[in-house]
Amino acid sequence: MSDRASIQKPDFMSDEDWATLQDQTSSVDRIRSDGKADVEAYLADPAGRSTGGGPSGLPTLLLTAVGRKSGAKRTVALVFMQHGNEMVVVGSLAGYDTHPAWCHNVSANPECWVQLDDRKMKAVARNASDAERKDLWPKLDTMFPVWSHFQKQTDRPFPIVILTPA
Repeated sequence: MSDRASIQKPDFMSDEDWATLQDQTSSVDRIRSDGKADVEAYLADPAGRSTGGGPSGLPTLLLTAVGRKSGAKRTVALVFMQHGNEMVVVGSLAGYDTHPAWCHNVSANPECWVQLDDRKMKAVARNASDAERKDLWPKLDTMFPVWSHFQKQTDRPFPIVILTPA
């Protein structure tokens, strides 16, 4: 998606919420910068984040993966959906035409770590199968309709990644 200004406001959002979202997703650099701040805020006060108790009001986890190029551990805060004992995350990057770095990292090295509030665990990441995508996408859309709105802005299918505790 090269022209962010041409994205239409979804019907389910107020003008004020849409303006905020446009500002927050105005560039990949802005998304990354805010993402680092989200990780710091989560670590400083993790209680209730996994059940939507953080500023976004959405269930959020921390995912730590090994960088495919650097070999360094990288941590991101991600909205997720609990699915049985697994956690489901979406590589939307707000509809930009490239996958987020964490998607590339867990594809290269699926062994990762997840933090839910204060609880930390090892996990294994995998891409959802076609059948799982078909089952999960409507549930993900219900939980966070912005994903579907951004998916319409790009030809890149958003990765749906399943994190299974190890």
